[in-house]
Amino acid sequence: MTSTIRVDNFGPSAGGTTYSARGIAKAWVNFNGRDTVAARDSENVSSLTDNGTGEYTVNFSNSFSNTNYLLLGTCLLNNNTDGRGFVSSPTSAGGFIPAVGSSKIGTVQAGVGSLDFGFVSVSIHGDLA
Repeated sequence: MTSTIRVDNFGPSAGGTTYSARGIAKAWVNFNGRDTVAARDSENVSSLTDNGTGEYTVNFSNSFSNTNYLLLGTCLLNNNTDGRGFVSSPTSAGGFIPAVGSSKIGTVQAGVGSLDFGFVSVSIHGDLA
C-alpha cells in the first residue's frame, strides 16, 4: 500500500524555519569527476555520463516537468586547498543543454578551461513531472 502526504509548507516540529516544497532541490549529486566518474551521494540522479574532459551528463531518476529548472554547481580539484572551479555550460558538447530527463554540465577553472575535478556538486531546482 502506498501513502501520500501533501503539504504546501513544512518545518521542524519544534518550530524554526518553514520551507516551501517548491523551494527544495528536486535532484542533487556529489561526484568524483576524475578517472572513474562516480557519485558519492545523490538524490533523484540515476547515473552520470563522462562526455570528455570536464564534461558530464547528469541523468535524473524522475524527470522534470519542463526544462525551465535551475542548476547550480561547484567543484574542487582534489580537496579544500586545491584549485576551485565552477560548473558551467560544456564547451564542446553544444552548450548548456537542459532536458527533462538529464542535463549536460561542464567543470571549468578560470584561466585554464575545462578540467576534470575530484569533487563536483550539483543541485537542481524545479518541478518534477
